[in-house]
Amino acid sequence: MKIDYLIVGQGLAGSLIAWQLLERGKRILVVDRDEEVTSSKVAAGLVTPLTGLRPGITPAFEERLLTAKKFYWDAEETTGARFFYHLPIAKLFRDETEAEAWLSSDTSEGKPLHPYLAPLGLTPGLLHSEHGGLKMNGGGWLNVPVFLEATRQHLLERAAYAIGRVNADEVTTSQTSAHWRNIEASKIIFAEGWRSRSNRFFDWIKMHSALGDILEVRIPALTGLSEIVNRGAWLLPLGGDRFKTGSNYRHNVTSTIPDETGRTGISGKLKTVTPLPFEIIGHQCAVRPIIRRSQIFCGIHPAYPTIAYFNGLGSKGVVNGPWHAARLAAHLIDSEPLPQEADIRGNLI
Repeated sequence: MKIDYLIVGQGLAGSLIAWQLLERGKRILVVDRDEEVTSSKVAAGLVTPLTGLRPGITPAFEERLLTAKKFYWDAEETTGARFFYHLPIAKLFRDETEAEAWLSSDTSEGKPLHPYLAPLGLTPGLLHSEHGGLKMNGGGWLNVPVFLEATRQHLLERAAYAIGRVNADEVTTSQTSAHWRNIEASKIIFAEGWRSRSNRFFDWIKMHSALGDILEVRIPALTGLSEIVNRGAWLLPLGGDRFKTGSNYRHNVTSTIPDETGRTGISGKLKTVTPLPFEIIGHQCAVRPIIRRSQIFCGIHPAYPTIAYFNGLGSKGVVNGPWHAARLAAHLIDSEPLPQEADIRGNLI
């Protein structure tokens, strides 16, 4: 079987590059382990325009935000599924220092922050807002599992999806093609998350992993809340009295079986967001890849011209991923340069 691109992994990264290559008329095959629990399937998928101790927005981020929103809207139109939601974010300040940093920002009309920040306007007593807060416009969330399933169906309709495990040790390469079992591809793109640590082509990339926990909870007193809440931890409304909340980074833990340590940790974080009682109705956890500075890395292997990489999307992957996937597709097909900070050939770490 001869194809243009074999993509290993159908998490967020693999799905995004698959869409880009299909849009450019390429013949692809995505091979995925089809595991029930993965970091992409557990991810909250939050879109947060402003982050950090002091708010700021750059033209580069605005471009990526617009690119992401258009991509998800187009994918919804193509698949008939709904997975991208606009929701403002209630940014609650944790202390006076954070409050001063945010409230001193220039949000007057015509300034970069003006479209993004507005008065909070929440009912007192429901959330910990003793230090105040602001409403952040332009936010939202991607229901990542629904997006992944819609993408999988889109691929299946084009005979471009298969369940399997691609072991890099079984891959052979030449200057013009790469081979895995009976498949010959012009390039193989590895988008397999934390497992790339043991991939013989990419074990030189300094990556570590961390377990992340997310709880699903019921909070009857917050029924109808229409904002995502962020106060260090986040609270995402799912409808009615149901919410997701998280998350954390547990290092040196590889088991994806939910445990009391994870539940206790996230419960403690939630108590810093709201004083209201809550009921835990679900608990998920997954191992995620972490590359230094939360850096997205992609591109062609410096020694193997038919082997490529796309990984490290991280907590801002929903926003940054579509833009980087488009850059990677243009690089693979038309040899357009990648952003220097993302190109693995310029980051031999």
